[in-house]
Amino acid sequence: MTISYTLDVSQTNLQSFFSLLLRWRGSVWKAVFGQLAVWTAVFLLISCIYRYMLSPSQQDVFEQLIRYFDNKLDANIPLTFLLGFFVSFVVARWGSILNGIGWIDDASLLFATYIRGADEETRVIRRNLVRYLVLSQALVLRDISMQVRKRFPTMDTLAASGLMTHEEMDILDHIKDPYSRYWTSIQWSLNLVYECQKKGKVDSYYLMNKIVDEIGKFRHGLASLLKYDWVPVPLVYPQVIFLAVRIYFMICLIGRQFIVTGPNPSGIDLWLPITTMVQFLVYMGWMKVAEALLNPLGEDDDDLECNYIIDKNLITGLSIVDTMWKHDDTGYSMVEEHMAKTPAQKKDEFWGIDKIAPLYSMESAERSVHPLVGSASKINLVKNKKEIVMTPHKNKLSELDPSEQKTYLRRVNVSDHNAKHAKQRGLERANSPDKCLSKMRSRSNGKFRTSANGSQNGVDLWTRADSPDDSSHDSCSHSGSII
Repeated sequence: MTISYTLDVSQTNLQSFFSLLLRWRGSVWKAVFGQLAVWTAVFLLISCIYRYMLSPSQQDVFEQLIRYFDNKLDANIPLTFLLGFFVSFVVARWGSILNGIGWIDDASLLFATYIRGADEETRVIRRNLVRYLVLSQALVLRDISMQVRKRFPTMDTLAASGLMTHEEMDILDHIKDPYSRYWTSIQWSLNLVYECQKKGKVDSYYLMNKIVDEIGKFRHGLASLLKYDWVPVPLVYPQVIFLAVRIYFMICLIGRQFIVTGPNPSGIDLWLPITTMVQFLVYMGWMKVAEALLNPLGEDDDDLECNYIIDKNLITGLSIVDTMWKHDDTGYSMVEEHMAKTPAQKKDEFWGIDKIAPLYSMESAERSVHPLVGSASKINLVKNKKEIVMTPHKNKLSELDPSEQKTYLRRVNVSDHNAKHAKQRGLERANSPDKCLSKMRSRSNGKFRTSANGSQNGVDLWTRADSPDDSSHDSCSHSGSII
């Protein structure tokens, strides 16, 4: 789950500093605290052995060992130099992966704008173009991200979630080359765009090429993800860095002990090496940044929300391509294109559904996600006010006479806003995601049984069925909105 702290640093003051510092999830405290506690316990154990269990002659030998290990330790193992280069390299690689993960907005806007037509056939094509791009993204991510792999452990789960049909799954199953399988749905998209141009749904070859180029950019980003997964950072590089940091602090277990006997004892005996513990916190935290960013498609606190990106692309894409074209109240008739290597164009699984809810396995649905919502979007700044007075900026007011100033004065009633905000927050508190998932789990355990012929209570497993007795009175059916 990506940890958002943007709102905490919206102001540069002590409150923002402490709000940032006192976080736990994704923090340096969570990453380092356990190891620091173990290191400190071992340090104190060695100190007790040195002070109370060694003979005077053994203590002399141990003190010589302390001086030897502490001599020029920072010069012999230059952690700042090693970690600085490595973390810079890993952060740059992380940025490239983030840019390559793919957002469907641009392609969807071109589909909606350049592929003209409000008829059902054209709407099906536009929506399937979006679905094919999302399917390609899901096929790539499920092979390189454990988040997505747990959500879609088999190809059947992709079909059950509505990202592809049975026919499309059969076509993909017959493709032996796994790399070609990723781009099959991209090829379907290109074939559809070409057929749209031939039928006059796209006005010119120039506009067709614009759409093709945008699909190519989307595919290129996914291909870069495969390359980063295929060719990781050379193993020796992270091995050297991770080993150097840990060896440094293993040496510090002896080299930073306080000398309490002999002719040259330490100036002060604190038992705990405070400065070395600060070093441990900084250097080990720095290294943990690199460890977390080496594979940002994993399941750590700050890894990218791959499943959310698939959901966001599907929902946003389908919404964009259908916004310009109104729904016709006509009967549905199947359109079959019979294109080379392109499946028949059918209504997608989410046809006619306003609130699209992509499916997860019950296990993967438990993982929390951080949605693409502004960090300040849920803050109500007018909670205890009845109205807001709007006026020009003071610099402009100085240029206006009193009569002109009065014409610009506006009073905005915020009672409705506060009522909507309070209602929305109340729904969010009453219908927590964990509570809704628990209800869904108990509902599925109690009402659905899989029969031998692959159906649930006589209903085809691949069919999305609305249960009126479940949905009409379920408080978890209310979706949230941004106020």
